[in-house]
Order: sequence, then C-alpha cells, then structure tokens
Amino acid sequence: MASEHYYRRHAHQGVCLNIIHRIALACALLAPGLAGMNGVAHAAPAATFGIEVGNALLCLNQLNSKYFYDYLFEAFGKPYKNEGGAYWFKAAGSNLWGMEVTDILVNDSSSPADFIGANINGTPQALADAIGTSVGIRFTLDDATKYSLRQSQAGSVIAYANTKAKIYCAKSKYLVPGKQ
Repeated sequence: MASEHYYRRHAHQGVCLNIIHRIALACALLAPGLAGMNGVAHAAPAATFGIEVGNALLCLNQLNSKYFYDYLFEAFGKPYKNEGGAYWFKAAGSNLWGMEVTDILVNDSSSPADFIGANINGTPQALADAIGTSVGIRFTLDDATKYSLRQSQAGSVIAYANTKAKIYCAKSKYLVPGKQ
C-alpha cells in the first residue's frame, strides 16, 4: 500500500514536470518577442562547442558545411546574413580559448571552398597567444608587416578583421588528382 502511494505520487510529479516543459516550450514558440528573438530562444552553445567548432577552426577536424550549418543553427538560430559566400551567425555568449567569439561563419553552396571562420574580440596576436596557451598550437607570421597573417602547421589562419581577429580554416571542395 505504501509503495502504491509512492509510485502514484512520483508519477504525478512526472506529469506535472511534463506539463511545465510543454508550457515553457509553447511560450517560447508563441511569444518570441518576449525573448527578443525570432523563433525559439536559443541558449548558449552546447558543451561540445569548443571541441567541434574550435577544432574545425584549427583545421583539426573535417570540414562539412552542412554539418556546421546545422550545428550553428541549433546553437544560435537563423544566420543573420548570407554574404560573401558564407552564412553568418551571431555567437552571443560564446568563448573559445578564453576569448569572446562575436560571429561564426560557414560557407554556402556558392563558395569554391569549404570553410568555417570566427570573429574574435581581440587582436590576432592575443588570439594566437591564447590558442598556444590553451592547446599548444603555434602560429607563425607570414611576413613582418603590421597586418601579417598568422598560420598554423595544420593550415588554420588568423587575420585582422577591422579591429578584431578572424580565425578560419578553408579547404578546396575540388580534389586535385595526383600524378600517375
């Protein structure tokens, strides 16, 4: 008799939590203006953000624009623009290597390359230092000019984007046949 009461009470709690979850989801869908967004409110990116996106930016992962578009759409919602062969996502609340990420871009079908990039709130040198400290990857300067590109052995590039740093990894969509 006591165990029957226990199960009934906990089953009732489960039903109540289910109802609360449905109400919260309905509010997010029906009242997007309250959240200040168009559609379902998106939280911070998944816990895998640093691994998935960070490794791709460092050219340590395969580049698949469909995969990253879906991943970024899930994390941040619709891209805020489609420009220069890329979908641009606002990356509010995101950090990589201890630095704030402001935008993430992934190529669209018009681009001749698969790429992923990110604008980082900091200088290229500060970003290169943060990556070196966090994961041990070093970037070398292409030349001694003020706005020189920095490149890793894997092919990741850090460049200036106005007053911020931009990091990207790009690979050609077209395979070049080997000599036979």
